[in-house]
Amino acid sequence: MRRNPNTADFWDSLVEKVERVSSKDHIAKDRIKFIVGLIPNLNIKVLDVGVGYGFLEKGLEKSNVSIYGIDISPKSIIKAKSLYKGTFLIASAKEIPFKNNFFDCVCILEVLEHLYEFESTFVLNEVRRVLKNNGKLIVSVPLYDEVYPNHPSGHVRVFTPEKLSEELYKNGFVVIKSKYLTAFASLYFIKSFINWVLKIRRPNNLIIVATKV
Repeated sequence: MRRNPNTADFWDSLVEKVERVSSKDHIAKDRIKFIVGLIPNLNIKVLDVGVGYGFLEKGLEKSNVSIYGIDISPKSIIKAKSLYKGTFLIASAKEIPFKNNFFDCVCILEVLEHLYEFESTFVLNEVRRVLKNNGKLIVSVPLYDEVYPNHPSGHVRVFTPEKLSEELYKNGFVVIKSKYLTAFASLYFIKSFINWVLKIRRPNNLIIVATKV
């Protein structure tokens, strides 16, 4: 069995280095803004699988949703508890510590690329278990990213749009909406619009909204 480099210690070391989304990381800011817009500002339960740096929690901190989050990184959870209202637990996504059909929305953002496919199956089955039958799953992954030993971000798999859709369907989800994002170092929104119209550059990120089959 392959050893996954994404350990608690690995993520502790990354989390302590990042306080906020970089002003130059336009695609990350756009991704969080779009995902926050997908979540209705209602009294619903939202689970963030892989709290990480807490970017989603920051985006939702003024909303009416009840935020729950899990992460294998103790430093990530300590940080989230100190900054945001919600329920945050040190836990593996392979064994989500909540009851069946508990959440209205589950977000698993920039996580699946850190899991081998056999691990992803466990995680998506757990997500399906805790998500309500009419609930919403929101997933994001980098696209066409290069994977190599000792990847600085811990990526172990490369995704294409087809690969993500197939993986979700195989594990009991159907895609209802997709959004592509493309990285640009400057004039991000202008270039993104032009690229959306002309399809000049291949996208770097995919956001999918899905429901249980």
